[in-house]
Amino acid sequence: MIISIVNRSRTISDRDLQRVIRAINRQVREDFEPYWSFGATLRLEGKVGKRPDKESLLDLRGDAIIYLWDQPNVEEALGYHDTNARGIPYGFVFMELSKKLGEQWSVTLSHEALELLADAQVNLLIQGPHPAKPTLEVFHWFEMCDAVQSQTYHVDGIEVSNFVLPLYFTKEEQEGGRNDFLGMLTKGKGLASFGVAPGGYIGFFNPQTRRHEQWTPPHDTQASKRLAMKAAVKYGRGYLRKHTQATSSREATHQALLRRRKAKTITARAMDDRDPIKHVVVLMLENRSFDHMLGDMTKIDPMVEGVQPNRPASNTAPNGTIVRQQPIADWVVQRDPNHTLDGTLEQIGPAAKPMSRFVASYVERYQDASDAELDQVMAYFPFGDRPEDDSLPVLHGLARNFAVCDHWFASMPGPTWQNRFFAHSGTCLGHTEMPSKSNPLAMRIYYQDTIFDRLSDADIDWTIFHESIPQSIVLTQLLTRFLTFRGYDGMDDFFELAAGDHSDFPQYAFIEPRYFGAMENDQHPPTDVRHGERLLASVYNAIRSNENLWNSTLLIVTYDEHGGFYDHVAPPETVAPDDHTANWTFDRLGVRVPTILVSPWINNGVIKTVFDHTSLLRYLCDKWDLEPLGQRMHASAGNKRANSFADELTKLSAPRTDTPERLTAKTPPQTRGLRALKEPPLGDSQEALLMYVDQLPERGEAINKKERGLRSHRPKRRSKAPATETLSIAAAEAKLERLRRKPKSGG
Repeated sequence: MIISIVNRSRTISDRDLQRVIRAINRQVREDFEPYWSFGATLRLEGKVGKRPDKESLLDLRGDAIIYLWDQPNVEEALGYHDTNARGIPYGFVFMELSKKLGEQWSVTLSHEALELLADAQVNLLIQGPHPAKPTLEVFHWFEMCDAVQSQTYHVDGIEVSNFVLPLYFTKEEQEGGRNDFLGMLTKGKGLASFGVAPGGYIGFFNPQTRRHEQWTPPHDTQASKRLAMKAAVKYGRGYLRKHTQATSSREATHQALLRRRKAKTITARAMDDRDPIKHVVVLMLENRSFDHMLGDMTKIDPMVEGVQPNRPASNTAPNGTIVRQQPIADWVVQRDPNHTLDGTLEQIGPAAKPMSRFVASYVERYQDASDAELDQVMAYFPFGDRPEDDSLPVLHGLARNFAVCDHWFASMPGPTWQNRFFAHSGTCLGHTEMPSKSNPLAMRIYYQDTIFDRLSDADIDWTIFHESIPQSIVLTQLLTRFLTFRGYDGMDDFFELAAGDHSDFPQYAFIEPRYFGAMENDQHPPTDVRHGERLLASVYNAIRSNENLWNSTLLIVTYDEHGGFYDHVAPPETVAPDDHTANWTFDRLGVRVPTILVSPWINNGVIKTVFDHTSLLRYLCDKWDLEPLGQRMHASAGNKRANSFADELTKLSAPRTDTPERLTAKTPPQTRGLRALKEPPLGDSQEALLMYVDQLPERGEAINKKERGLRSHRPKRRSKAPATETLSIAAAEAKLERLRRKPKSGG
């Protein structure tokens, strides 16, 4: 293993650094490797530019990398850099932090090098006793130096870090055995297995609390000070684990727990005994606003904040034409309205005249826009005087019979990917753009923890059901699961499970529609809205036809974002989900989207509470006592905290029996006035997903060390678009099938 060392410090010369590297290489070769039987070689690399290139990581020539910086700046972390979905081992040495800790920077570099080579070689959890509660079993991280953090020695006059030996990770003490290289005595005793020397600390995963924890002996002020300093600058593996940048081992942990319990699934449980819901199903469709799809419900229920046909809202086009809301929404909108962050903020408009620039935004994107196209931006689908006359008989049928949330907003003003990430993880890590052929550098690595990780840690059964390519695999945590057949199933499996024993149905199910092809049913323009109606009907009918499943299920029908279609309600303020606010403040929700809570345990009518996609996470985390995801779920957010809809599910003493037994969608005709689309052209979200699949490395594909990244053959000029121009939907689907690995039997 080669560890690249890059000197970006202005206070340490390369000459001094070379002396330290030589000493650490000798330490690894002569002290560490004889005990552990694996090692590494450090070598000094030349730095490229004033800042690391996050797109190509040219500083890296070896297998891992350590940066020397003067001041702590973890925002420059490149361990999960933007062009490698699998990540590269990394570490930092901050001169300012070493000085504050009273530690030689050579010791810090030695520490980082030893733990970095161990992480890359093994990276595992080891079952052992809780340091303060020996009868409790926890899973210790494979750290080399933390337990002996304050102990050092010299190699060739250079001060380096002490480290633990293999015996340290065993429960049985051996006579004459040593647990650390120095064998230093504390009050006449050496370091015990899974123990901590003065000034040190250890990290572990606690299955009882389902959290990553760090422990240091009580009253050890030196260790407490060290931990506090690292936490203040958001540095250290312990901090990163708690904040989801190193959670791959969590899956191994909970799988081991499941094997130990010899249980296939765990019975659903809720913290609130009044909660009758055993199964939560979410169907998230694409790019439609509340007014556009459900605004005309004011005809049925005046309490709904929808359109007012007698006083229709309007926008003014740049040429002065006034475009009003009309019940003339078409099944197919040929050109996709703008719904980027900038486009959505423009549509929302100034505070003095909110929601006033949807038409202007469309004209800005399509300068040749016709009057008919502008009408569609403002148009809405009408409810009929009778249910059978509804233009959207499935969505409108659910709205008539269940709870409509008329203040459910997208989590941010802007694109599909970002809002879906909020629904899965409570954050988009501050990235506001989706990649495209014209903007390939917007491809990012989304490494954050997800609700599915929380559920797995708590032994809550979950499945993502999908057709074709699921968008959720853009999240690094979920890509691994998808490629190894864990947590993902097709829609055929959904219908089979829905028809079977309700106890075999997942406790949490997320349904992704088909995003591509002639049978695209996500309702993203320009696909025919009726295809999405058929999907929605099939999901509802499948659950409704199984009485036991129906009487224990909450179905949430929602949309990721508004898609550029008009809505008249200005989004409220919120709090940023995390500290990733360099690109935008994230202090305002996105435009309203249609959302219906469907269950026999909920009254029909309207819910006026303000929700967004993190409200779904709030409900799930509260329901199953899971650790929150993002700041919007924390009590510290005050009155801007994401609201839960849990109380709506505890108002009835028995399930309703007056709900529709079946809903039927309108069938799209083979031909129509507008030219029938055999296969809709690729929109922004489809193009982005194909680009993502295109950049995934093929199995066994060699990575050129001079061009580290997702693909060894990617273009050297990053301004050039990826190969998505020639990648078809079928080719992308075939590639994912090649990458997937069937689980080994018994594993």
